[in-house]
Amino acid sequence: MKIKRILYILMIIAIILAPISSVRATTAGEVVNDGKSFIEKGTTNADGIKAFGKDELKEISNTIYNVLLVVGIVIAVILGAIMGVKFIIEGAEGKAEVQKALIPYVIGCVVVFGAFAIWRIVVTILQDAT
Repeated sequence: MKIKRILYILMIIAIILAPISSVRATTAGEVVNDGKSFIEKGTTNADGIKAFGKDELKEISNTIYNVLLVVGIVIAVILGAIMGVKFIIEGAEGKAEVQKALIPYVIGCVVVFGAFAIWRIVVTILQDAT
């Protein structure tokens, strides 16, 4: 009970001392203008830093995509090989453990490679749109 009271007091103090943020209501035109000014800042070269263009961003996106895809494939193959060897070598208990681990493994592979497929589709659609 004493710990709960201390936690409640600390929570109340944290809420009181938390900074209060203000919300500024904007119109759709202000949002669009702020977005355009943000994009213009990104294309200018005021500090001597090279601004990214479409080609550079496409190259970086492809590099990241390929590296992460290879890492995902390597991890999936290594885990699959380990599970396969364990399934072959182990007895009945080991086979049951592998079968239990197989469902999360397959779901993980579907999620990882599905994410890469979605990424590729989104990038392709966005490239076609511009």
